[in-house]
Amino acid sequence: MKTCPKCHKIYEDSQKFCSECGTQLVLTPVSQALRGGGNGGNQQEGAGTPVQDQSTGEGTQEQGNSQPGNNWQQYQQYQYQQNQYGPGNNPSFGARFQANIPDANTWKPMYFSFEGRMSRGTYVCRWLILLLSAVVIGLICGIISFLAPLGLVALIALAVSQISLAVRRLHDRGHSGLWLLVCVVPALNLLMFVYLLFAQGQPGQNEYGMEE
Repeated sequence: MKTCPKCHKIYEDSQKFCSECGTQLVLTPVSQALRGGGNGGNQQEGAGTPVQDQSTGEGTQEQGNSQPGNNWQQYQQYQYQQNQYGPGNNPSFGARFQANIPDANTWKPMYFSFEGRMSRGTYVCRWLILLLSAVVIGLICGIISFLAPLGLVALIALAVSQISLAVRRLHDRGHSGLWLLVCVVPALNLLMFVYLLFAQGQPGQNEYGMEE
């Protein structure tokens, strides 16, 4: 799996550039670990490498791997080929789940940002990750009682993260995050959760940004 270092969108390995900002994609931390400690994963794939011309002796740049910012027309052609021969931005659930496991550099924009949009698949994956984290914290605090105060702080942080995910999910529908205030009504909080899980986001761009 690959991710965009700017907008943190998730793509399949076949994708080379971000479909929104045109930034070159890099391997996710999980993919780097699965490939043997990130051999070559820390380097952006597709970077141009000088090639020696046997006939003239002059170094030439591989044209198929140039940065999209330097050659926008070439990037557009690449995007056309991706759309024509198969989408590269629809990863499986397992790959998407692994890609949404944060590291030291991505935990804040992924789980504590209140800006931008979030698709249904990303929301489900991150919601499950937070749920599993809460279960693990509860088990640890139940076994080691003196860690209960730290566990309470961690659970509060997870609750804030859940609110962040819900706000961006509402943004995906074109709604303000203030819609979460309906959750104070006991009968409506469950309906809101179901709505966030199954409501399809607005296509294209809305006032909160591009769709994932």
